[in-house]
Amino acid sequence: MKNYVLPQGYNFIKSIGRTLKQVKNPIGTMQESMKRFNGTYSVTLGSMKMIATQDPGFIDYVLKTNHRNYHKSPMVTDQLGRFLGNGLLTSNGEFWLKQRRLIQPGFHTDKIKALYGIIKKTVDDFLKVMPVCESVDVYPFMNKLAFEIIINTLFDVEVPEASRNELNGFINETQAFVVKDIRQPYLSWWFRLSGEVQKNLDNSQRVRSIISAIIKERKLSSKKFNDLLDMLLDARYEDSGEAMNEERIIDEILVMIIAGHETTGNALSWMLYLLANHPNELEKLKQETQNLSLDQCVRHDRLTAVINETLRLYPPAWISDRIALDDDAYQNYTYPKGSIILMFNYGLHRDPKYWSNPESFMPERFLKQNKDKEKQNAFYPFGAGPRLCIGNNFAMAEMAIFIQTIIHHYDIEPTGIEPQINPLV
Repeated sequence: MKNYVLPQGYNFIKSIGRTLKQVKNPIGTMQESMKRFNGTYSVTLGSMKMIATQDPGFIDYVLKTNHRNYHKSPMVTDQLGRFLGNGLLTSNGEFWLKQRRLIQPGFHTDKIKALYGIIKKTVDDFLKVMPVCESVDVYPFMNKLAFEIIINTLFDVEVPEASRNELNGFINETQAFVVKDIRQPYLSWWFRLSGEVQKNLDNSQRVRSIISAIIKERKLSSKKFNDLLDMLLDARYEDSGEAMNEERIIDEILVMIIAGHETTGNALSWMLYLLANHPNELEKLKQETQNLSLDQCVRHDRLTAVINETLRLYPPAWISDRIALDDDAYQNYTYPKGSIILMFNYGLHRDPKYWSNPESFMPERFLKQNKDKEKQNAFYPFGAGPRLCIGNNFAMAEMAIFIQTIIHHYDIEPTGIEPQINPLV
């Protein structure tokens, strides 16, 4: 048996204690450990070795330099995949690469531009029903808006309200269950015995049938749509020239809904909170973003900076993981095959070693003229390397269009209530 040189960290007994503590306070518990062990530490749970890090060099090594030695761990591929299927988010290896090459062209900037009009109409319609002149918890509204945008850009047709509600309920319930299951693995037996797993599997089959009906109707139509469903139907594999079968398309649609739903809803909520509590930044943004076309809005330097600074302070993907396929080493550390590397983006984005005034909301740090003043390699809102989020351009566009629209229609003011962070998928 090899002697590995793991980072300093917790032995088996202490690891159990930290795991139980982390169930209640994931971010705070990791921040304590990062501070104690200078940004990288190990956890031992029986034969499982876990290394948590907010070292940008280590993260870069795993995601880019030696990415071929790392897959997404079963926490995502198995526990989320059993409900969503085998899509981009939940697959690995050659299958993932084949799917990525197939779908990537559909998310090119020029293709996304065709969706700007759908996004803008969805935002305009949504703001008509936003409550005004009162204190509002914006998160449920932003979560709903993000869902409406992804559904309307996937299916540029009228999806019945009942079907929308069922899709939305499935995504929220499944996501909440997966988070609970990952954080409390010692209760997995109970989740199976109590029928909670089966309930989510049944819900998955129901929403798959809803999407299947939409696909069948689309295939019978001679009309062309500038939506993501047409992109998926038209995509062809390089080697065979064949299209995806229906089950594969449904897998990818479910992944797009869950990946583009909660993440964007979270980001928009925090952005409104930050702008409301920084009126000078809000005023600068208003002054610089009047009368923009959609294309100008999406490319606007200050809008992009505000979005990036929000993603720095409150990254929706607050943590990500990879599993080592073979023994590996980084700097002085060596670790065995099967080790799980946890990359703590939230901690890195607030690390004073890489960011000046890390707790402050300072969009200027992301303006083009300041891009060399901060260490941008310490910024991973969409991941990095070959598995960089395929929808990053889409997400940036919808956030820019929404923020530009709302700040010129409504005044945004703080309520004095401090929101609580709830780390999800």
